[in-house]
Amino acid sequence: MEEIITPENNKLSSFKKIVFKTGLFVAICFALRIVASLLINGLYALFEDAFSPTVLYILHLLLSAICLQIGPSIIGAGMFGFFGNKCEKLKAIYKIPSRCVKAVGNFAAVYGMGQIANLLTMLVTILITQFADLNDSFNTVTSIQPPDMASAWFLLFTLVVIAPVFEEFIFRGVLMDALKPYGNGFAIFVTGLLFGLFHGNFSQLFYTAVIGIALGYIGNVTNSVFATTIIHAMFNSISGILLLLMTTPSVQEYVMSGSTEAIPDGDMIVIVFFGLFMVSALVLMLAGMVCAVLKIKQIRKYKVPAVWTEISNGRKTAMLLLTVPSVIAILLIIDTFAGFSDMLVSKLF
Repeated sequence: MEEIITPENNKLSSFKKIVFKTGLFVAICFALRIVASLLINGLYALFEDAFSPTVLYILHLLLSAICLQIGPSIIGAGMFGFFGNKCEKLKAIYKIPSRCVKAVGNFAAVYGMGQIANLLTMLVTILITQFADLNDSFNTVTSIQPPDMASAWFLLFTLVVIAPVFEEFIFRGVLMDALKPYGNGFAIFVTGLLFGLFHGNFSQLFYTAVIGIALGYIGNVTNSVFATTIIHAMFNSISGILLLLMTTPSVQEYVMSGSTEAIPDGDMIVIVFFGLFMVSALVLMLAGMVCAVLKIKQIRKYKVPAVWTEISNGRKTAMLLLTVPSVIAILLIIDTFAGFSDMLVSKLF
């Protein structure tokens, strides 16, 4: 007896293809982390004496960006059809939404959500580390401090430009576009969780996952990554500016000694700006937490599209996790957090 092809069968078949492709893409992203580790360790082993610390640091960041952000973006665009049909899908996700200002106005709430999750993570970390050590694994972008101001400026550029542009394309663009037809809530949760895992260490996992879910909600409402890219850049700019200030000798002296006596009068403006920035960041954090609580109360529960309601989110998640590429991706994620490959690479060099 021939199988009767129904719209439900077609939808299920297309979903199976998408989850297979998604698992493969995630596996490739985490495999590229190992490539990044090999390249960066090789860079320092071969050229540590030939290049200055500034040049090495900038090359370090460039290799990280190529392997962790630019490369996955190009691969994802090819795998999920963003280069086809005159790049119509690419143009669609970058359109400026009609309520762009209102969407970007959610920055304080997104920042607050992230900080709430960050504080909870710090609390859990303190409790856990009383009994066991947490391997923070390697993060090829932020594993070393900038050696000087030129390096710090380049790090700021990667945090405020490269990371938001390419990471938003990967998660709120490529993956969201692929999974959204099978349920808004499902797509937002999966891409948010992957965004957290993508950062590759325990200390960033939870707050970046929360931020990813919040950005996913905004991206879903606006049908664009334009606003989410701006919010992401604003979020990263706070850390980037702080690192830039902490690289200046006067701020380093002030933080180490707690006094301004040894700081030249001409550098006091930097100390004043550092103080104002820290106070502003604290005010933003507290105000953001209040906004976050208010926003969470307003969020409505997501409903899967009426075109496909027969498959529960639980079953969809199971189907996603049990594909061969997803199993490989999970193993690579475990390796990233445990640091096995990183330790092996370190021994090679």
